[in-house]
Amino acid sequence: MLSATTEYALRIAIALTEARDRSLTSDELSTVTKVPVDYAVKVLQWLCRHDFVSAQRGRGGGFRLACDPTTTTLLDIVNAIDPVKRILACPLGREAHRHALCPLHQHLDDLIAQLQRSLGGTTLQDVVDGSRGAASLCEPAQQRSAGRRRAPARVGRRRK
Repeated sequence: MLSATTEYALRIAIALTEARDRSLTSDELSTVTKVPVDYAVKVLQWLCRHDFVSAQRGRGGGFRLACDPTTTTLLDIVNAIDPVKRILACPLGREAHRHALCPLHQHLDDLIAQLQRSLGGTTLQDVVDGSRGAASLCEPAQQRSAGRRRAPARVGRRRK
């Protein structure tokens, strides 16, 4: 439901929330968030444009969170990048559904509304606090599987 760009923006905002008052370069953010550096720069520009992030040039520069993480919600970030869209009318344009959504589209819209409520009720600080001292972002797969042996890949027969 969320675009890759939106998820990248959330990852970057969380990483900057964890950094507190410390500046991070685009390279550091790229490494921490696993967002390609060129894409991270693009997302950082959007976040700066919407006053969630500030940029400092020069030595000791980088990016910092410019908003209050205790009041800025995940929905604020999402809506700045790629707003959540509700289903307001029948996507099929059926006359019979002109005044009310069909059961399928009503159910989908209810799920979208639930997503909006959840994102709107969760601040950046809530995510960081919910990590219980660990990194708020998922750890890389290599670290998760370190020390564990992977099962060999199964090679199956191809059907004709």
